[in-house]
Amino acid sequence: MPKLSSTIRNKFAPCNKISGFSPRKACVLNLLMVQAAVLLALPAGLVAATQGNVVAGQSAARPQAAGQTSAETSTLIAQGFNLLARQDATGAAAAFRKALETQPEVAGAHRGLALALWATGQGNAALREMTAATRLAPGDADAHFELGKFAWAMSSQPELAKDGPPQKTPSDYLSLAIREMNRAATIRPQDANIHLSLASIYLDNQQTNEALSHAEEAARLAPSNPTTHVVLGQALLNEKEESQAEAEFKKALEIDPNDGAVHLEMGQLRAFQQRFDDAQNEFRRAAELSPASGAAYAAWAELLINTGHKSQSRGLLEKAVVLDARDWQSRYRLATLLYEGGETARATALLESVSSQRPDFLPAREQLAFGLLRRGDMEGAAAQAEALVAAHPLAAEGHHVMALVLWKRHEYEASMAEIAIAQANEPDATAMLALEALELWQLDRKKESRSTFVRAAKTEPHLGTAQVFCRLIFCDAEDIGPVEDFLRKNRWAIAGPQAP
Repeated sequence: MPKLSSTIRNKFAPCNKISGFSPRKACVLNLLMVQAAVLLALPAGLVAATQGNVVAGQSAARPQAAGQTSAETSTLIAQGFNLLARQDATGAAAAFRKALETQPEVAGAHRGLALALWATGQGNAALREMTAATRLAPGDADAHFELGKFAWAMSSQPELAKDGPPQKTPSDYLSLAIREMNRAATIRPQDANIHLSLASIYLDNQQTNEALSHAEEAARLAPSNPTTHVVLGQALLNEKEESQAEAEFKKALEIDPNDGAVHLEMGQLRAFQQRFDDAQNEFRRAAELSPASGAAYAAWAELLINTGHKSQSRGLLEKAVVLDARDWQSRYRLATLLYEGGETARATALLESVSSQRPDFLPAREQLAFGLLRRGDMEGAAAQAEALVAAHPLAAEGHHVMALVLWKRHEYEASMAEIAIAQANEPDATAMLALEALELWQLDRKKESRSTFVRAAKTEPHLGTAQVFCRLIFCDAEDIGPVEDFLRKNRWAIAGPQAP
């Protein structure tokens, strides 16, 4: 396939069609079908020549031996790529399979079939075919690069393989992606897109030194591509080099001031710098420039949530989930807002879809259990908690739910044992501290209770109100009286000093 390092601009809106990823990762993966489309503009003979139909050890850029690929096979391969460019993946797959029936050892037919299978959601088969292409044409950088992109996508979205369960673990897919992309970089070291992809994958894998090295090389090779400066800025920001990162983002804006992706990254930088008004302006600008981008609305909503403006985030989250059906993070955030607003049925449906897509994301399963608590289904919530603890014994989520269930059963000592485990593994222990304070009070351990209540109030300044306290511990009607009594007798401990 032709080099794309200076021709692809990785625009924001189309990249977000590959959802559930960071915009950077989505942009890289979006090149998969763009590369196939580029072939449409090439003459049929050149299409066949660019498909990696080379003998082992031969560079894909060198002329092929005469008679290596028959005219019939070359025509079928060209037909397959033309069909791919017209988004007829099924027809393309049929053409590539016919080519392989004629000549089973042609790398280009395997690579084309891999792209067609990928487009129809057959991720496992696509990986097998692209692996065959790299075996038959080990000197073809594009085949290694594409195999790396397939594996990278599968590492975080196993549901892309609709043709059976994933054949590897996420870490194995990630290792394969890094290995194949590095092979591509060795074969074609002057391709900025390969370095850009490696920088991105290393950023996702928290390998900051490697990310920075490849990002610098990508920016050197393609200084007029704004995406190289964006990724370099991200790598610098990971190294806490804020001023240098800002300089790279500004370079990207000089190249294309109307690139929504760059404004999105500037917003992330401003949020990191705690310049929240500036961050919101950048996210707003990103959404204006790329109105079809779910990522812009999602980032804007997350900023509002993190700065205490949850109510203003709902409309943005609604847009994000409509624009990006696979953005499970926004669906999760929206579901929690809906639960708080009493829209239980829709919140439950959203959380179930998140749990189905990401069974490893325990907060969604925890929220489903909280929904059962809200509806008074103690047995259902207990069953959810037991399942979570059995599968993830050290994770906070199952213990958090079980602590609440046991409290409602008046098993206070057992509940506090669960609280201790949850607090040890929970990033925000406010709810567990509030529950612990109440249970200590109910056990007549007044001094410990008041001390715990003060600790909890340090992260939730409105904890002295029954509304906030009950929201944290899922009060039902019979809980309100004891909570109000506790607050009436202890609210003074968290009140500010009286003015003289």
